[in-house]
Amino acid sequence: MVAFDLDSFEAVTQQLMAAESEREICEIAMSGISSVFELPLGALWLYDSDASELQLAASTERADEVFDWPVTYRPGNSLSWEAFEQDEVRTYSELDDEQRQYNENSPVSSEIILPLAEYGVINIGSLAPVTFDGETLRLARMYATHVQAALQKAEREHDLRVQRDRMEQFIGVVSHDLRNPLHVVEGRLELVRETGDLSHLEDAEEGVARMEALIDDLLTLAKKGYAVEDRTAISLDTIVEQTWEMARTADATLRVEGSAPVFGDQNRLKPVFENLFRNAADHAGDDVTVWVGPILDDGTTEIDTADERTEGRVTGFYVADDGPGIPSDELDSLLSVDSFSGSDTGLGLSIVTQIIDAHGWDISVTESRAGGARFEVTDGTKPVSPFHSW
Repeated sequence: MVAFDLDSFEAVTQQLMAAESEREICEIAMSGISSVFELPLGALWLYDSDASELQLAASTERADEVFDWPVTYRPGNSLSWEAFEQDEVRTYSELDDEQRQYNENSPVSSEIILPLAEYGVINIGSLAPVTFDGETLRLARMYATHVQAALQKAEREHDLRVQRDRMEQFIGVVSHDLRNPLHVVEGRLELVRETGDLSHLEDAEEGVARMEALIDDLLTLAKKGYAVEDRTAISLDTIVEQTWEMARTADATLRVEGSAPVFGDQNRLKPVFENLFRNAADHAGDDVTVWVGPILDDGTTEIDTADERTEGRVTGFYVADDGPGIPSDELDSLLSVDSFSGSDTGLGLSIVTQIIDAHGWDISVTESRAGGARFEVTDGTKPVSPFHSW
């Protein structure tokens, strides 16, 4: 029978709820195993959704001495994964040969496996056979519940910090972007009052148009949720041509180099193309040439004509231009949210990045064949989920 200490349990649960980070929670949870349950072995694994595996996050000192860490759990390779996948507490007072099928050389004789919902699992064990009675099992369940609650609390606080930081960044961008065209409008209106020359109203009108575009961008960010749910097969050339005129590209030239179906949310994807087209015109001039086409998995990245048939599997699309390009030292940071505060890119590329992320796709920028910018959107390697960087 396993002995346990309720005073230690209460102390650990108080520490858990006061913890502020995931790492701190995991370490507290493991440091309390030996004092609460008087068992030597304990380990906590967290689920990594990108890799679809449970990764070791913390363990007791005795577990570190006994096991060759780190151990990673994946589908079909452990009892711990089964407990996590089925969200079911497992108890083994003495592991038999069948239960040792995943690791026949394991020194563990008895263990409790406690799932933490979507967060992971806790294993508590012993090198010698022990009996887990009902009181021990109830306490273990409560222990796991407190750890899970602490992780949920830390996640909520993390998400709030992310939202606050993003809001502060966007407020900085908005104040910067609105102030410039507003100054233009004020200056031109003052000239009209002083000189009576109405031609200055044209510049004022451009300033108003820029502010309208910024407001549209803000509304796009505000009214759309993060996840993309309604996906349909969209013809690449069709959505490109539909959004070209709306992008206010003046005398720019569009060349569609082939077409392919894009499986996404049409209403969400239109701002992607609009903002990429505007970005090209803003940085390359009104007479910029823009190329759009599919990317194939056979190594072909561009197609010479819209009539040419594609033979490889389409893995994405590109939008390229013949502008001055992007300095090499800015390529990596251009699509980072942090780069938008105070920059001259405004919210356009931020919106592009967020919509691409919401589809579970990847976006990168490199040099086009004409020396300009080339944005590539490809099948993503990450799951579609809200912002969550642990």
